[in-house]
Amino acid sequence: MVRLRKWMLALAALVLAAGCACAFDPSVPPAQRNAILISWDGAQRDHVKECLSRNELPNLAALIKEGSFVEIDVVGHQTDTKAGHTQMLTGYDPDVTGVYSNSKYRPIPEGYTIFERLNQQFGKENIATIMLTGKSHHIGSLGPGETAPPKAARPRQARKNTVAEDEETAKLKPQQRAAAEAQKVAQTNKEGEPWYKVKANFTVWDGDIARPASKVGPRCLDYIDKYGKGRFFAFFHFSDPDHKGHANGENSKEYNDALIECDQWLGKIVEKLKANGLYDKTMIFVTADHGFDEGKTSHKNAPYVFLAANDPKVKKNGDQRDIVPTILVEMGADLSKITPKLPGKPLLQ
Repeated sequence: MVRLRKWMLALAALVLAAGCACAFDPSVPPAQRNAILISWDGAQRDHVKECLSRNELPNLAALIKEGSFVEIDVVGHQTDTKAGHTQMLTGYDPDVTGVYSNSKYRPIPEGYTIFERLNQQFGKENIATIMLTGKSHHIGSLGPGETAPPKAARPRQARKNTVAEDEETAKLKPQQRAAAEAQKVAQTNKEGEPWYKVKANFTVWDGDIARPASKVGPRCLDYIDKYGKGRFFAFFHFSDPDHKGHANGENSKEYNDALIECDQWLGKIVEKLKANGLYDKTMIFVTADHGFDEGKTSHKNAPYVFLAANDPKVKKNGDQRDIVPTILVEMGADLSKITPKLPGKPLLQ
């Protein structure tokens, strides 16, 4: 009887512990939290809402139920990948970063990214900063005049980039797309791509590779395993909605399926965090760099995106500049110490 009682108490303790790990705990002090920012490239806000209404994104729905879903508008720059991700990950307008669009850009100044801000406030030895992308040039780090990553720097699974961002080149054959992309890079990459100067300041730079969710997703899980023993901030980028939208249109089954696949990987990321006992102290934010023109294969005027989070304090609608200050504050950073001053405001209640 005594042994049975001890076993039941132990089981109850395990159930309680598991229950505590099944939700993000807002009582965890900000300076002890981890954060993951996930970009679903080209995810149009209205289409995401439609998917949610059809119960096609159960993992995003679970995140929202636990936390929030707010509307984000893209302002001050072109609705494309380079400019969107630069603002998403620095909080600054193009007049500060120099990244106006996919074709008008220069390297981001050192010290201005969210990765470096976290290093500055908490010490590089105290927090791992991870950037993992599914595109090459449009979130690239090539040096001045370079048209392809140096072969020695390519991870083993790297493939030749065959995906272009704009509507015209997206319709070409793979070899033609690669050639067109290289030509564009040669013409515009005079000072270096946006992430050229800053990537050396991150714990992990895993970019300059065009790859689908099936390649990005497993690496997300690997990085959680590797760096989850300490504090971390990670950015995970899924390019599939953008690619499928360019190839098939925003209202296509392919575009819709790409969002569903992104959601499936969100679920696996959450499962990994829970299995590693990290979910209760890890905030997850899901957003997009730009939306998509309704029913079209372009995003020339597509400023309507979103921010979903398991953090219930995220309550206010805003614009893309607000994402960085929101995450920094919720990780315990002091915005008053940041120069130049961030133009955005935390989206917190």
